[in-house]
Amino acid sequence: MTYQLSQGAISKILKGQEPRNPILQCLNTYDLAGGHVLSTDIALVLSDSIHSYRACMLSDNLIDLAIEGCIKQYTLLRLKHYRSTLYRGSRIVMCYDVEILETSKKAGGKIGNPEQLKHPDDYFVYHFLSGQKHTNLTTGAIMELVSGKQPYQPILQCLGTKSITGSGVPRMRLVLSDGVHSFATSMLATQLNDFVTDGRLQQNTVFKLKQYQSSVLQGSKRIVICLDIEILQTPDEAGGKIGEPVPLSVAQNAAGANGGLPNPSKPGNENVNPSGPNRIPPAAMYSPKPTGKMPFGKEQVPTTPGGTQTRVMPIGSLTPYQNKWSVKARVSQKGTMREWKNPRGEGKLFSFTVLDDSGDIRITCFKEEADKFYDMIEVGKVFYISNATLKPANAQYNNTTHDYEMTLRRDSTVTLCDKDDGKMVPKIQYKFVNISNLEQNISGLVDVIGVVKSVEDLNSVMIKSQNREAKVRKFNLVDQSGSEVTVTLWGLDAEKFDVKEHPVVAMKGAKVSDFNTCSLSAMGSTTISMNPDIPEAYQLKQWYESGGSTQATQSLTISSGSGGGTSAANWKTLADIKNENLGMKDKPDYITAKVTVLYCKKENVLYKACPNDQCNKKVIDLEQGKYRCEKCDLQTDEFKYRLILNMHVADEYESTWVTCFQEQGEILLKMSAQELGELQQTDENAFDNVLKRVDFQSYFMKLRVKMDRFNDEDRTRVTVVNVSPISNVDYIKKLQADIQKLQVE
Repeated sequence: MTYQLSQGAISKILKGQEPRNPILQCLNTYDLAGGHVLSTDIALVLSDSIHSYRACMLSDNLIDLAIEGCIKQYTLLRLKHYRSTLYRGSRIVMCYDVEILETSKKAGGKIGNPEQLKHPDDYFVYHFLSGQKHTNLTTGAIMELVSGKQPYQPILQCLGTKSITGSGVPRMRLVLSDGVHSFATSMLATQLNDFVTDGRLQQNTVFKLKQYQSSVLQGSKRIVICLDIEILQTPDEAGGKIGEPVPLSVAQNAAGANGGLPNPSKPGNENVNPSGPNRIPPAAMYSPKPTGKMPFGKEQVPTTPGGTQTRVMPIGSLTPYQNKWSVKARVSQKGTMREWKNPRGEGKLFSFTVLDDSGDIRITCFKEEADKFYDMIEVGKVFYISNATLKPANAQYNNTTHDYEMTLRRDSTVTLCDKDDGKMVPKIQYKFVNISNLEQNISGLVDVIGVVKSVEDLNSVMIKSQNREAKVRKFNLVDQSGSEVTVTLWGLDAEKFDVKEHPVVAMKGAKVSDFNTCSLSAMGSTTISMNPDIPEAYQLKQWYESGGSTQATQSLTISSGSGGGTSAANWKTLADIKNENLGMKDKPDYITAKVTVLYCKKENVLYKACPNDQCNKKVIDLEQGKYRCEKCDLQTDEFKYRLILNMHVADEYESTWVTCFQEQGEILLKMSAQELGELQQTDENAFDNVLKRVDFQSYFMKLRVKMDRFNDEDRTRVTVVNVSPISNVDYIKKLQADIQKLQVE
């Protein structure tokens, strides 16, 4: 043995002191609750040769080290990044980054005769981890914020809000918690006040702090200004207060002379955190006035009902720091009237999009304003709009180019513009994406144009979650990139879309989904134009009629269970994942590869899940034939098996580990998860043989590649989205197409 254990480290860790990079020995590893490879369920017994402690957990980025045998009994480790959390009176040690110093064989067995210290039972630890995984609060973020550090987009819980009124705009004060400590000196930037006033941010809401500024006021108090937040869970979804957070001031007083907790009055880095693009001056955050000169237009709006006049401003120049503005814009899209209902109330809403020369912006109307303006708003008409609220745009539902979106309120005015006065306002603006590139926009909203290749009949489907029947129609759209995709229409759009020829269809704001590999669907905010009067439409029509209708195409949409896989676009080799840095962007990359399975792990292939159809969460085994689902708050004597295959696959250039979930795993094994689970309990040899069926078999696989970053460490996760048997005929056609491309180049 060449390393000395850090004697006394265990005792210090359990006191919350967290010594730097301690060297410890793993005395044992165990599965906390019969978990699977993707859960943080692998626990360690760690020793410093004097004491040992059992409640030491591996984070999910380290799970494979234990499963693959890199960390096992008597392995020597250096804890490079860990955290000791006090949870309901007991310490739980979370290991986020470790360095393996010596293998079990080289260590030569257990070092010393350590005394095992008292630890919480496994069910207690599992309950803690279930809460952590469900909410993902960034433990320790409060201490980092008050010490001047800048944690990247921490996830926190709001324990309370309070409106502070003064001479200007009201300010919203927040009490923040990371599950361990709470902090009461935090404020919302004024442009985010709507989060509180409309009820989205309230007590026990969980949110991501995407952008903020931490400053010391008058040399004695640190304040955190929230500049941009993203709501992750409502109070009901969070299930109340998470953990037992202690007010930071109380914790500091308790720490006393130990100096274990930072003092918020200590000056630190006061710049905006790295997640924000630029530092925002304090004056810009506290004042609703413009922070700089804006390009005002020369036109003026006709007198409003209030009798005032305001200058027309370009849409692209609007920010929350301005007041008394108006825009002149054309309606490019109008959604349907929808009803909403939640514990805070119910009502109606609809959204529409307007544009001018400088850009476009989304506008939403609620309740009375929805009834007031719905019939007035018409696509193609130009309006003057003033006295609206601006808030950060929600990219999940907003496909405009603007950083903000509008909400009309009681004093908002919408005035129809004269026909001659509105001629100079541009019509609908598109940013078309080729169909062949749709897979790079999964879960996003895109503008797409193509020729209708085929149309299915109108059908009816039952939406179980809403207990209602809906009309649905599908059609295939093709463009000059040689690719086609299936588009799904719902409701009135499906009923009206009854075409006989092959028209050109332009869609603005269509939703890209990974359903059946890649498909499009129309949302309430999607605009569908038949044979639009734009150059792209004429070009497509000419291409289709002059030979495009007979051209071979590759379909991005693959129905479940369909044979062949060459119709999926974006062919890559496994080596391309590393060479092209796939998965490094905000959105995952989707590729198709011809691979051979080298090995399928038999460990942690199955887990017992909640029997409810809408829930796949792992249940806790209460023994004596009873199981509990924490998510559904259900205790039952039944469960269902869920399948997770971890396979080592390779092609001619590289190999990698991939994860294959329930549906695709059952296709590979040609057996349901329930049948496999029953076989595991009755005949282990037969169970092993089923898993060996896929060894050295080749498949077409659609792969999702995403880079996860944790503790400054990058890790590529590759997931199987679709699998199909090899079709040699189709694969030869694909190779011939590759050769033709090389000859052209």
